[in-house]
Amino acid sequence: MMAKKKATRKKSKAKDPERAERNKRIAIAGSVLVLAGAVCTATAMGLARLDEAASNAIVSGNPTVEIQWDTTLDGRVWLPNAEQQRLKETLSRAVSGGRALTSEPLKEAVLALRDSGWVNGTPVAKWTSDGTIEVSAQWRDPAAAVRVGRREVIIDWDRHVLPLDYAIDQSNQWYFSNVDAPLPRVGEQWTGTDLQDGIALLQKLRDQSLLEQVAGFDLGSGSQSGTITIITKRGTRIIWGAGPGRERPGEKPTTVKVD
Repeated sequence: MMAKKKATRKKSKAKDPERAERNKRIAIAGSVLVLAGAVCTATAMGLARLDEAASNAIVSGNPTVEIQWDTTLDGRVWLPNAEQQRLKETLSRAVSGGRALTSEPLKEAVLALRDSGWVNGTPVAKWTSDGTIEVSAQWRDPAAAVRVGRREVIIDWDRHVLPLDYAIDQSNQWYFSNVDAPLPRVGEQWTGTDLQDGIALLQKLRDQSLLEQVAGFDLGSGSQSGTITIITKRGTRIIWGAGPGRERPGEKPTTVKVD
């Protein structure tokens, strides 16, 4: 008769803190790989399902937003510092609480910059590898100021109102006075052929390097509305007439006036 083997009790292994931490890192790495695979198959899954998958693995927070500013030829950001700070704060508030790697914070960043009045079209926002939101856009360049009451409102070359205004003579821009149409909201285009003609003349004189002595343009009022008068830095006035290409009967063409 064979002796019975003694039952052996398995000893429980002591918890290894280093192993636990290592396993945690492996689990996190695995979730990142899963998310990366989900991104590759986003078209098949659908954006909503991708968001849901990412949200299950990534906690909410306050993503950092980096704005790709427009610069001058020498690489300087021309937007005023105060306006840069305001836009940074606006976009930071817009994405606050958003879940990393999801589309919702990107949408909010895009909408916030689009509605700022500073850009044309729809901006582009994307996640970077370090979890930062990077936003780029086509920026509107300041072209001139329009005098409204005691303020000078800045517009771009397509007559969009920018979110900047200054006291009279403080904008450092060529100005237009006696504009027919009322002030639109920020980001909207200023209507009226008088301002359109004024901008066209400003561009013509700029292209001919003839703005050195020009301070602004009076677009006329009442019966003289649409008759442009150039105001020099000395305060003298030169009656130009109608805008380029809109000469009235008997008026000299623009080429003759420029000469």
